Amino acid sequence: MKPITVLSLMLLLAACAKQTPDERAAEMLKEARYALHHHLYNEARDTIFSLRRNCPTAIEARKQAILLLDSIEMNAAADSLKLVTGEEWERLNVKKQFFERKLQEDINKQ
Repeated sequence: MKPITVLSLMLLLAACAKQTPDERAAEMLKEARYALHHHLYNEARDTIFSLRRNCPTAIEARKQAILLLDSIEMNAAADSLKLVTGEEWERLNVKKQFFERKLQEDINKQ
């Protein structure tokens, strides 16, 4: 695990003892957004998946997590496009376009 991940998880666990599920989920969304901003896509995904598992009653945060996960996937694909060519580029470009459309549809549904 990366040092930032270990520290983040330790802080999150310490804070969770005193938080409601909604507060905990909001904090996890904040952590996932931070990871996305710093291009730590695996950490961002893991945080969203943890939110889903550990905060089943935090409905609003879970709705936001859907959009955030789409953004994570779209940005990860876009960053990967810079590193590949040929068929792999085509595959990642399709993936990026898919998440762009999905994100727009999810935003329109809200």
